[in-house]
Amino acid sequence: MIAIYARQSVEKKDSISIETQIEKCQAETGSDATIFVDKGFSGKNINRPEFQRMLEQVRSGKIEKIVVYRIDRFSRSIADFGSVWEVLKENGVEFVSINEKFDTSTPIGRAMLYIVMSFAQLERETIAERIKDNYYARLQNGTWVGGPAPFGFSIKNDKSNGKKVSILQANDDIEIVKKIYLLYMEKEKSLGDIAMRLTEEKIPCGKRKAWDSVAVSRILHNPIYARCDFDLYTYLLTKGIQINGSYKGFDGIHGGMLVGKRDRGRDKYNQVDRQYFSISLHEGIIPSEIWIRCNEKLDENKQVPNNGKGKYTWLSGLLKCQNCGYSLKIVFSKGKKYLVCSGRTNYHICHEKIGVWVEQLELEVQKEIEKTFPKIQISENNLGENELNLTEKVLSIDKKISRLVEAITQSDYVPIQYLNEKIKRLEEEKNLCLTQMGENKKSLNKKQFNFEALTFEEKKIFASEVIEKIMVGNDNAEVQWKI
Repeated sequence: MIAIYARQSVEKKDSISIETQIEKCQAETGSDATIFVDKGFSGKNINRPEFQRMLEQVRSGKIEKIVVYRIDRFSRSIADFGSVWEVLKENGVEFVSINEKFDTSTPIGRAMLYIVMSFAQLERETIAERIKDNYYARLQNGTWVGGPAPFGFSIKNDKSNGKKVSILQANDDIEIVKKIYLLYMEKEKSLGDIAMRLTEEKIPCGKRKAWDSVAVSRILHNPIYARCDFDLYTYLLTKGIQINGSYKGFDGIHGGMLVGKRDRGRDKYNQVDRQYFSISLHEGIIPSEIWIRCNEKLDENKQVPNNGKGKYTWLSGLLKCQNCGYSLKIVFSKGKKYLVCSGRTNYHICHEKIGVWVEQLELEVQKEIEKTFPKIQISENNLGENELNLTEKVLSIDKKISRLVEAITQSDYVPIQYLNEKIKRLEEEKNLCLTQMGENKKSLNKKQFNFEALTFEEKKIFASEVIEKIMVGNDNAEVQWKI
Protein backbone atom coordinates (compact mmCIF):
# COMPACT_ATOMS: atom_id res chain seq x y z
CA MET A 1 0.00 0.00 0.00
CA ILE A 2 1.16 3.54 -0.84
CA ALA A 3 0.40 6.21 1.75
CA ILE A 4 0.03 9.96 1.29
CA TYR A 5 0.63 12.13 4.36
CA ALA A 6 -0.53 15.77 4.57
CA ARG A 7 -0.33 18.25 7.44
CA GLN A 8 -1.26 21.86 8.05
CA SER A 9 -0.88 23.56 11.44
CA VAL A 10 -2.65 26.87 10.75
CA GLU A 11 -4.47 28.10 7.68
CA LYS A 12 -2.68 31.11 6.18
CA LYS A 13 -2.98 32.88 2.86
CA ASP A 14 0.53 31.92 1.80
CA SER A 15 0.42 28.31 3.11
CA ILE A 16 -0.37 25.32 0.96
CA SER A 17 -3.70 23.72 1.80
CA ILE A 18 -4.32 20.09 2.72
CA GLU A 19 -6.28 19.61 -0.50
CA THR A 20 -3.44 20.97 -2.66
CA GLN A 21 -0.88 18.74 -0.92
CA ILE A 22 -3.00 15.65 -1.57
CA GLU A 23 -3.63 16.65 -5.20
CA LYS A 24 0.11 17.08 -5.88
CA CYS A 25 0.93 13.73 -4.27
CA GLN A 26 -1.82 11.89 -6.16
CA ALA A 27 -0.30 13.12 -9.41
CA GLU A 28 2.70 10.98 -8.42
CA THR A 29 0.92 7.99 -6.85
CA GLY A 30 -2.47 7.79 -8.51
CA SER A 31 -5.83 7.82 -6.74
CA ASP A 32 -5.48 4.43 -5.02
CA ALA A 33 -3.16 5.70 -2.27
CA THR A 34 -4.36 5.73 1.36
CA ILE A 35 -4.49 9.27 2.73
CA PHE A 36 -3.50 10.32 6.27
CA VAL A 37 -4.27 13.93 7.28
CA ASP A 38 -3.37 15.92 10.44
CA LYS A 39 -4.99 19.34 10.45
CA GLY A 40 -4.13 21.84 13.19
CA PHE A 41 -0.97 20.03 14.36
CA SER A 42 2.57 21.43 14.46
CA GLY A 43 5.50 19.67 12.82
CA LYS A 44 7.79 20.28 15.81
CA ASN A 45 7.01 16.80 17.14
CA ILE A 46 5.34 13.58 15.97
CA ASN A 47 2.55 13.51 18.55
CA ARG A 48 -0.13 13.62 15.85
CA PRO A 49 -3.02 11.13 15.67
CA GLU A 50 -2.95 10.31 11.94
CA PHE A 51 0.85 10.29 11.86
CA GLN A 52 0.90 7.71 14.66
CA ARG A 53 -1.81 5.65 12.95
CA MET A 54 0.31 5.65 9.79
CA LEU A 55 3.37 4.46 11.76
CA GLU A 56 1.33 1.60 13.23
CA GLN A 57 0.50 0.45 9.71
CA VAL A 58 4.18 0.78 8.75
CA ARG A 59 5.15 -1.52 11.64
CA SER A 60 2.45 -4.01 10.67
CA GLY A 61 3.87 -4.20 7.11
CA LYS A 62 0.86 -2.67 5.35
CA ILE A 63 2.71 0.33 3.86
CA GLU A 64 5.51 0.11 1.28
CA LYS A 65 5.92 3.79 0.36
CA ILE A 66 5.09 7.18 1.97
CA VAL A 67 4.67 10.23 -0.24
CA VAL A 68 4.55 13.83 1.05
CA TYR A 69 4.33 17.16 -0.73
CA ARG A 70 7.26 18.61 1.23
CA ILE A 71 9.58 17.24 3.92
CA ASP A 72 8.51 19.78 6.57
CA ARG A 73 4.93 18.45 6.26
CA PHE A 74 6.30 15.17 7.60
CA SER A 75 8.56 16.54 10.37
CA ARG A 76 10.53 19.67 11.29
CA SER A 77 12.77 17.92 13.81
CA ILE A 78 15.94 16.10 12.77
CA ALA A 79 15.83 13.97 15.94
CA ASP A 80 12.21 12.95 15.33
CA PHE A 81 12.78 12.23 11.67
CA GLY A 82 15.89 10.19 12.50
CA SER A 83 13.89 7.89 14.80
CA VAL A 84 11.04 7.57 12.26
CA TRP A 85 13.50 6.96 9.45
CA GLU A 86 14.90 3.96 11.37
CA VAL A 87 11.36 2.54 11.58
CA LEU A 88 10.89 3.07 7.84
CA LYS A 89 14.21 1.34 7.01
CA GLU A 90 13.46 -1.62 9.32
CA ASN A 91 10.17 -2.20 7.50
CA GLY A 92 11.51 -1.54 3.98
CA VAL A 93 9.37 1.57 3.42
CA GLU A 94 10.45 4.11 0.79
CA PHE A 95 10.02 7.85 1.37
CA VAL A 96 9.31 10.35 -1.42
CA SER A 97 9.04 14.14 -1.25
CA ILE A 98 7.35 15.70 -4.31
CA ASN A 99 8.56 19.27 -3.81
CA GLU A 100 12.21 18.52 -2.99
CA LYS A 101 12.40 15.90 -5.81
CA PHE A 102 14.19 13.12 -3.96
CA ASP A 103 13.56 9.44 -3.46
CA THR A 104 15.13 7.50 -0.55
CA SER A 105 15.49 4.41 -2.71
CA THR A 106 18.70 6.04 -4.05
CA PRO A 107 21.88 7.07 -2.12
CA ILE A 108 21.71 10.67 -3.39
CA GLY A 109 18.07 10.84 -2.33
CA ARG A 110 18.93 9.80 1.21
CA ALA A 111 21.75 12.37 1.40
CA MET A 112 19.47 15.12 0.12
CA LEU A 113 16.87 14.10 2.69
CA TYR A 114 19.17 14.84 5.65
CA ILE A 115 20.35 18.12 4.11
CA VAL A 116 16.79 19.34 3.63
CA MET A 117 15.84 18.22 7.15
CA SER A 118 18.73 20.24 8.59
CA PHE A 119 17.47 23.39 6.91
CA ALA A 120 13.86 22.67 7.94
CA GLN A 121 14.88 22.46 11.60
CA LEU A 122 17.05 25.57 11.27
CA GLU A 123 14.06 27.47 9.88
CA ARG A 124 11.81 26.33 12.73
CA GLU A 125 14.36 27.27 15.41
CA THR A 126 15.01 30.65 13.77
CA ILE A 127 11.30 31.46 13.70
CA ALA A 128 10.92 30.41 17.35
CA GLU A 129 13.90 32.55 18.39
CA ARG A 130 12.54 35.54 16.48
CA ILE A 131 9.14 35.19 18.17
CA LYS A 132 10.81 34.92 21.59
CA ASP A 133 12.97 38.02 20.93
CA ASN A 134 9.92 40.03 19.85
CA TYR A 135 8.01 38.84 22.92
CA TYR A 136 10.68 40.01 25.38
CA ALA A 137 11.26 43.21 23.43
CA ARG A 138 7.57 44.10 23.89
CA LEU A 139 7.83 43.18 27.58
CA GLN A 140 10.83 45.46 28.12
CA ASN A 141 9.17 48.31 26.23
CA GLY A 142 6.09 48.06 28.44
CA THR A 143 3.68 47.18 25.66
CA TRP A 144 1.28 44.23 25.80
CA VAL A 145 3.16 41.02 24.96
CA GLY A 146 0.26 39.40 23.12
CA GLY A 147 -2.73 37.15 23.64
CA PRO A 148 -6.11 38.00 25.23
CA ALA A 149 -6.13 40.94 27.65
CA PRO A 150 -6.39 40.11 31.38
CA PHE A 151 -9.84 40.44 32.96
CA GLY A 152 -10.62 44.13 33.52
CA PHE A 153 -8.47 45.35 30.64
CA SER A 154 -8.88 45.87 26.91
CA ILE A 155 -6.16 46.19 24.29
CA LYS A 156 -5.89 49.55 22.54
CA ASN A 157 -3.59 50.62 19.72
CA ASP A 158 -1.29 53.52 20.47
CA LYS A 159 2.02 54.99 19.39
CA SER A 160 5.33 54.81 21.23
CA ASN A 161 8.49 56.33 19.72
CA GLY A 162 6.65 56.71 16.44
CA LYS A 163 5.68 53.01 16.26
CA LYS A 164 2.27 51.39 16.59
CA VAL A 165 2.05 49.42 19.82
CA SER A 166 -0.59 47.56 21.85
CA ILE A 167 -1.29 48.92 25.34
CA LEU A 168 -3.66 47.74 28.06
CA GLN A 169 -6.52 50.02 29.03
CA ALA A 170 -8.91 49.47 31.94
CA ASN A 171 -12.53 48.76 31.00
CA ASP A 172 -15.77 48.56 33.01
CA ASP A 173 -14.84 45.13 34.43
CA ILE A 174 -12.01 46.73 36.42
CA GLU A 175 -14.56 47.64 39.09
CA ILE A 176 -15.11 43.90 39.63
CA VAL A 177 -11.35 43.47 40.06
CA LYS A 178 -11.31 46.22 42.72
CA LYS A 179 -14.20 44.52 44.49
CA ILE A 180 -12.35 41.18 44.53
CA TYR A 181 -9.28 42.73 46.18
CA LEU A 182 -11.32 44.59 48.79
CA LEU A 183 -13.32 41.45 49.64
CA TYR A 184 -10.19 39.34 50.00
CA MET A 185 -8.71 41.92 52.37
CA GLU A 186 -11.43 40.92 54.86
CA LYS A 187 -9.95 38.45 57.33
CA GLU A 188 -12.65 35.78 57.08
CA LYS A 189 -13.11 35.87 53.29
CA SER A 190 -11.80 32.94 51.25
CA LEU A 191 -11.46 32.49 47.49
CA GLY A 192 -14.54 30.27 47.51
CA ASP A 193 -16.58 32.86 49.43
CA ILE A 194 -15.76 35.54 46.88
CA ALA A 195 -16.47 33.27 43.90
CA MET A 196 -19.83 32.26 45.38
CA ARG A 197 -20.80 35.87 46.06
CA LEU A 198 -19.88 37.06 42.55
CA THR A 199 -21.81 34.18 41.00
CA GLU A 200 -24.87 34.81 43.19
CA GLU A 201 -24.81 38.50 42.22
CA LYS A 202 -24.66 37.38 38.56
CA ILE A 203 -21.50 39.38 37.94
CA PRO A 204 -20.05 38.45 34.52
CA CYS A 205 -16.84 36.41 34.45
CA GLY A 206 -15.60 36.86 30.90
CA LYS A 207 -16.00 33.63 28.92
CA ARG A 208 -16.60 31.50 32.03
CA LYS A 209 -20.12 30.49 32.98
CA ALA A 210 -19.53 31.19 36.68
CA TRP A 211 -16.84 32.34 39.07
CA ASP A 212 -14.65 29.81 40.86
CA SER A 213 -11.64 29.89 43.19
CA VAL A 214 -9.19 29.53 40.28
CA ALA A 215 -10.54 32.62 38.48
CA VAL A 216 -10.42 34.71 41.67
CA SER A 217 -6.93 33.45 42.56
CA ARG A 218 -5.60 34.26 39.09
CA ILE A 219 -6.72 37.88 39.44
CA LEU A 220 -5.27 38.23 42.94
CA HIS A 221 -1.90 36.74 41.93
CA ASN A 222 -1.46 38.89 38.82
CA PRO A 223 0.77 41.97 39.46
CA ILE A 224 -0.56 43.54 36.26
CA TYR A 225 -3.26 45.18 38.42
CA ALA A 226 -0.83 46.63 41.01
CA ARG A 227 0.54 50.16 41.17
CA CYS A 228 4.24 49.45 41.14
CA ASP A 229 6.18 51.30 43.84
CA PHE A 230 9.32 50.57 45.84
CA ASP A 231 7.46 48.26 48.26
CA LEU A 232 6.37 46.09 45.35
CA TYR A 233 9.91 46.20 43.96
CA THR A 234 11.37 44.74 47.16
CA TYR A 235 8.52 42.20 47.43
CA LEU A 236 9.20 40.84 43.93
CA LEU A 237 12.93 40.94 44.54
CA THR A 238 12.65 38.75 47.63
CA LYS A 239 10.52 36.29 45.63
CA GLY A 240 13.51 35.66 43.38
CA ILE A 241 12.09 37.33 40.27
CA GLN A 242 14.37 39.01 37.72
CA ILE A 243 13.31 42.62 37.35
CA ASN A 244 13.92 44.49 34.13
CA GLY A 245 15.13 48.04 34.67
CA SER A 246 15.86 50.16 37.72
CA TYR A 247 13.83 50.52 40.92
CA LYS A 248 13.35 54.15 39.86
CA GLY A 249 10.82 52.96 37.28
CA PHE A 250 8.54 51.80 40.11
CA ASP A 251 6.79 55.17 40.34
CA GLY A 252 3.58 54.10 42.09
CA ILE A 253 1.54 54.86 38.97
CA HIS A 254 2.17 52.22 36.33
CA GLY A 255 1.38 48.52 36.41
CA GLY A 256 3.74 45.74 35.43
CA MET A 257 3.87 42.40 33.66
CA LEU A 258 5.30 39.11 34.91
CA VAL A 259 6.12 36.30 32.49
CA GLY A 260 7.08 32.76 33.37
CA LYS A 261 5.40 29.94 35.27
CA ARG A 262 5.17 29.66 39.02
CA ASP A 263 5.24 26.63 41.28
CA ARG A 264 2.39 27.68 43.60
CA GLY A 265 3.26 24.98 46.11
CA ARG A 266 6.44 26.85 47.03
CA ASP A 267 7.03 30.24 48.61
CA LYS A 268 9.23 31.45 45.77
CA TYR A 269 8.91 31.35 42.03
CA ASN A 270 10.72 28.36 40.56
CA GLN A 271 13.30 28.59 37.75
CA VAL A 272 14.08 32.17 38.76
CA ASP A 273 16.38 32.65 35.78
CA ARG A 274 13.26 32.38 33.58
CA GLN A 275 10.98 34.76 35.56
CA TYR A 276 10.88 38.34 34.34
CA PHE A 277 9.01 41.40 35.54
CA SER A 278 8.88 44.68 33.70
CA ILE A 279 7.07 47.98 34.22
CA SER A 280 4.25 48.46 31.72
CA LEU A 281 2.90 51.55 29.94
CA HIS A 282 -0.58 51.02 31.41
CA GLU A 283 -1.60 52.50 34.77
CA GLY A 284 -1.97 50.21 37.77
CA ILE A 285 -5.30 49.97 39.57
CA ILE A 286 -4.68 48.34 42.96
CA PRO A 287 -2.43 50.07 45.56
CA SER A 288 0.71 48.02 46.14
CA GLU A 289 0.01 47.64 49.86
CA ILE A 290 -3.34 45.95 49.15
CA TRP A 291 -1.86 43.74 46.40
CA ILE A 292 1.01 42.60 48.66
CA ARG A 293 -1.29 41.91 51.64
CA CYS A 294 -3.61 39.84 49.44
CA ASN A 295 -0.68 37.80 48.12
CA GLU A 296 0.71 37.28 51.62
CA LYS A 297 -2.72 35.98 52.63
CA LEU A 298 -2.69 33.65 49.61
CA ASP A 299 0.68 32.30 50.73
CA GLU A 300 -0.56 31.80 54.31
CA ASN A 301 -3.67 29.98 53.09
CA LYS A 302 -1.48 27.55 51.13
CA GLN A 303 0.28 26.61 54.36
CA VAL A 304 -2.84 26.61 56.56
CA PRO A 305 -5.78 25.23 54.55
CA ASN A 306 -8.15 25.21 57.56
CA ASN A 307 -8.92 28.84 58.42
CA GLY A 308 -11.27 28.06 61.27
CA LYS A 309 -14.48 29.28 59.65
CA GLY A 310 -16.74 26.68 61.25
CA LYS A 311 -20.15 27.81 62.40
CA TYR A 312 -20.84 25.09 64.98
CA THR A 313 -18.20 26.03 67.55
CA TRP A 314 -15.95 28.99 68.24
CA LEU A 315 -13.10 26.48 68.60
CA SER A 316 -13.14 25.64 64.88
CA GLY A 317 -9.71 25.22 63.32
CA LEU A 318 -8.02 24.69 66.71
CA LEU A 319 -9.11 21.13 67.53
CA LYS A 320 -6.60 18.32 66.85
CA CYS A 321 -6.52 14.63 67.67
CA GLN A 322 -4.14 13.87 70.53
CA ASN A 323 -3.26 10.52 68.97
CA CYS A 324 -2.58 11.30 65.26
CA GLY A 325 -2.60 15.11 65.05
CA TYR A 326 -5.33 15.32 62.41
CA SER A 327 -8.14 17.87 62.69
CA LEU A 328 -11.36 17.05 64.53
CA LYS A 329 -14.71 17.62 62.91
CA ILE A 330 -18.22 17.91 64.34
CA VAL A 331 -21.00 15.36 63.84
CA PHE A 332 -24.56 15.52 65.14
CA SER A 333 -26.33 12.69 66.93
CA LYS A 334 -29.59 12.87 68.88
CA GLY A 335 -29.43 16.66 69.10
CA LYS A 336 -25.88 16.75 70.45
CA LYS A 337 -22.60 17.77 68.83
CA TYR A 338 -19.75 15.26 68.98
CA LEU A 339 -16.13 15.39 67.85
CA VAL A 340 -14.61 12.78 65.53
CA CYS A 341 -11.07 12.47 64.22
CA SER A 342 -10.64 13.04 60.46
CA GLY A 343 -7.61 10.74 60.61
CA ARG A 344 -10.02 7.99 61.63
CA THR A 345 -12.94 8.73 59.29
CA ASN A 346 -11.11 10.07 56.20
CA TYR A 347 -7.72 8.34 56.21
CA HIS A 348 -8.30 5.26 58.44
CA ILE A 349 -4.97 5.73 60.22
CA CYS A 350 -6.27 6.48 63.72
CA HIS A 351 -8.32 4.46 66.22
CA GLU A 352 -8.89 7.20 68.80
CA LYS A 353 -12.49 7.58 69.99
CA ILE A 354 -13.16 11.13 71.17
CA GLY A 355 -15.47 11.00 74.17
CA VAL A 356 -15.71 14.80 74.69
CA TRP A 357 -18.85 16.73 73.79
CA VAL A 358 -18.42 20.07 72.02
CA GLU A 359 -20.40 22.04 74.66
CA GLN A 360 -18.41 20.41 77.45
CA LEU A 361 -15.10 21.27 75.74
CA GLU A 362 -16.15 24.88 75.08
CA LEU A 363 -17.03 25.33 78.76
CA GLU A 364 -13.67 23.96 79.94
CA VAL A 365 -11.68 26.07 77.45
CA GLN A 366 -13.64 29.17 78.49
CA LYS A 367 -12.65 28.53 82.12
CA GLU A 368 -8.98 28.26 81.08
CA ILE A 369 -9.20 31.52 79.09
CA GLU A 370 -10.79 33.41 82.01
CA LYS A 371 -8.15 32.03 84.37
CA THR A 372 -5.27 32.92 82.04
CA PHE A 373 -6.52 36.40 81.04
CA PRO A 374 -8.21 37.85 84.16
CA LYS A 375 -7.60 41.50 83.39
CA ILE A 376 -8.04 41.84 79.61
CA GLN A 377 -11.11 43.64 78.27
CA ILE A 378 -12.47 44.58 74.86
CA SER A 379 -13.82 47.92 76.02
CA GLU A 380 -16.77 49.95 74.83
CA ASN A 381 -14.53 52.66 73.35
CA ASN A 382 -13.15 50.15 70.80
CA LEU A 383 -9.70 49.97 72.37
CA GLY A 384 -9.72 46.23 71.60
CA GLU A 385 -10.29 46.85 67.91
CA ASN A 386 -7.67 49.58 67.93
CA GLU A 387 -5.22 47.19 69.59
CA LEU A 388 -5.83 44.62 66.85
CA ASN A 389 -5.29 47.23 64.13
CA LEU A 390 -2.04 48.37 65.74
CA THR A 391 -0.84 44.77 66.01
CA GLU A 392 -1.55 44.15 62.33
CA LYS A 393 0.24 47.39 61.45
CA VAL A 394 3.33 46.36 63.44
CA LEU A 395 3.37 42.96 61.69
CA SER A 396 3.05 44.69 58.31
CA ILE A 397 5.96 47.01 59.13
CA ASP A 398 8.09 44.04 60.23
CA LYS A 399 7.44 42.34 56.88
CA LYS A 400 8.44 45.50 55.00
CA ILE A 401 11.66 45.77 57.02
CA SER A 402 12.44 42.09 56.34
CA ARG A 403 11.96 42.61 52.61
CA LEU A 404 14.24 45.66 52.64
CA VAL A 405 16.94 43.79 54.55
CA GLU A 406 16.75 40.91 52.06
CA ALA A 407 16.82 43.39 49.17
CA ILE A 408 20.19 44.66 50.43
CA THR A 409 21.67 41.18 49.91
CA GLN A 410 19.92 40.48 46.59
CA SER A 411 20.22 43.73 44.63
CA ASP A 412 23.30 45.63 43.49
CA TYR A 413 21.17 48.33 41.88
CA VAL A 414 19.60 49.93 44.98
CA PRO A 415 21.90 52.17 47.06
CA ILE A 416 22.32 50.80 50.58
CA GLN A 417 21.91 54.30 51.99
CA TYR A 418 18.49 54.56 50.33
CA LEU A 419 17.41 51.23 51.82
CA ASN A 420 18.73 52.14 55.28
CA GLU A 421 16.79 55.41 55.27
CA LYS A 422 13.56 53.56 54.45
CA ILE A 423 14.26 50.98 57.19
CA LYS A 424 14.89 53.79 59.68
CA ARG A 425 11.56 55.49 58.86
CA LEU A 426 9.72 52.16 59.19
CA GLU A 427 11.32 51.48 62.58
CA GLU A 428 10.27 54.93 63.81
CA GLU A 429 6.70 54.20 62.65
CA LYS A 430 6.82 50.82 64.40
CA ASN A 431 8.01 52.39 67.69
CA LEU A 432 5.09 54.83 67.62
CA CYS A 433 2.67 51.92 67.23
CA LEU A 434 4.30 49.99 70.10
CA THR A 435 4.07 53.04 72.33
CA GLN A 436 0.38 53.41 71.53
CA MET A 437 -0.19 49.70 72.21
CA GLY A 438 1.46 50.06 75.62
CA GLU A 439 -0.85 52.93 76.53
CA ASN A 440 -3.89 50.92 75.39
CA LYS A 441 -2.88 47.94 77.53
CA LYS A 442 -2.63 50.15 80.62
CA SER A 443 -6.18 51.31 79.97
CA LEU A 444 -7.46 47.80 79.32
CA ASN A 445 -5.82 46.23 82.36
CA LYS A 446 -7.90 48.36 84.67
CA LYS A 447 -11.09 46.52 83.71
CA GLN A 448 -12.32 42.99 84.37
CA PHE A 449 -12.42 40.51 81.47
CA ASN A 450 -15.83 39.07 80.55
CA PHE A 451 -15.33 36.39 77.90
CA GLU A 452 -18.85 35.04 78.25
CA ALA A 453 -20.30 38.40 77.13
CA LEU A 454 -18.54 38.22 73.75
CA THR A 455 -20.43 37.26 70.60
CA PHE A 456 -19.81 33.95 68.83
CA GLU A 457 -17.57 35.65 66.21
CA GLU A 458 -15.67 37.63 68.88
CA LYS A 459 -15.01 34.44 70.85
CA LYS A 460 -13.76 32.72 67.71
CA ILE A 461 -11.41 35.61 66.84
CA PHE A 462 -10.10 35.86 70.42
CA ALA A 463 -9.51 32.10 70.66
CA SER A 464 -7.63 32.02 67.36
CA GLU A 465 -5.44 34.92 68.54
CA VAL A 466 -4.34 33.33 71.84
CA ILE A 467 -4.60 29.55 71.26
CA GLU A 468 -2.19 27.63 69.04
CA LYS A 469 -4.21 24.39 69.12
CA ILE A 470 -6.20 22.13 71.45
CA MET A 471 -5.12 18.50 71.60
CA VAL A 472 -8.18 16.34 72.39
CA GLY A 473 -8.12 12.68 73.47
CA ASN A 474 -10.66 10.13 74.61
CA ASP A 475 -11.57 11.91 77.83
CA ASN A 476 -9.11 14.80 78.14
CA ALA A 477 -7.93 17.95 76.33
CA GLU A 478 -4.82 20.14 76.47
CA VAL A 479 -4.77 23.82 75.46
CA GLN A 480 -1.52 24.97 73.83
CA TRP A 481 -1.25 28.76 73.97
CA LYS A 482 0.44 31.10 71.51
CA ILE A 483 1.70 33.26 74.37
